[in-house]
Amino acid sequence: MQIERAAIKSAVHGSNRIDPTAVRRTVLSMLHRSKASHLGSNMSVIEMLIAMFGMVDCDKIRDHAPDRSRILVSKGHCAAATYATMAHYGIISFELTDTYHLDGSRLAGHVSHAVPGVEHSTGALGHGLNVAVGCALGLRSRGYADRLVMALVGDGEIQEGSTWEALMFAAHHKLHNLVVLVDNNRISSITKTEKVIDMRPLTARFDGFRLNTHEADGHDVSAISAAIDDLRARDRPGVIVCNTIKGRGVPFAEWQPIWHYRSLSDELYAEALAHLQTFEALS
Repeated sequence: MQIERAAIKSAVHGSNRIDPTAVRRTVLSMLHRSKASHLGSNMSVIEMLIAMFGMVDCDKIRDHAPDRSRILVSKGHCAAATYATMAHYGIISFELTDTYHLDGSRLAGHVSHAVPGVEHSTGALGHGLNVAVGCALGLRSRGYADRLVMALVGDGEIQEGSTWEALMFAAHHKLHNLVVLVDNNRISSITKTEKVIDMRPLTARFDGFRLNTHEADGHDVSAISAAIDDLRARDRPGVIVCNTIKGRGVPFAEWQPIWHYRSLSDELYAEALAHLQTFEALS
């Protein structure tokens, strides 16, 4: 493990191209060690997080510089993926990720600003985007309008009205430095999102709020990065609807709502790692 981590650290400082499969392995290790849940939610967002952190100066995030870009993970259930991605980018240590969800750790099961580099705690869903809008406005007022603010939201939490209030505000004030990425995995905690509130087609809803909208393969880092690049050059806030698979890379968890709650036994952890090795070979 020490050799693997040394190689990862070298790759972090030499390139922005982080391997999604390596991040998935880290997430599986974190979840198995702590017997934590939310496997499905974590696996669907990994390419999105890699693209987001790859677009910003991670040194400034680590150092909490006033002129840093902001990344807010409103979908708080993907804490393990968030922390794992931050470790692969050198923002936090792998030693810290080893403590995930254990007694006394800073790394709780929901994203927490007690962790260096995290902007806002997002256990209560539906609020991270509102904070991101405030960050975009605040940066502009302090002369940092070119600093990117990105919010990762879940397709379940955007059923909350506060999401659309924030988007109306952002569009009205032309917060062009704001990009929202939607994890459109089409499954909420217990069932398909369309059975709770059917919001299809999502892109049309965002278009109706006078936002620049892209739709992308949520498991294609290059496609997501290109969409972010395009939207940040526009004169209005942007939204990327990222079509994803909940549980991506672990076949027994893909598309299965129950894997919002289940934890990995030793046997299932070994099976998941074996699947990832096959997944990597086919990628």
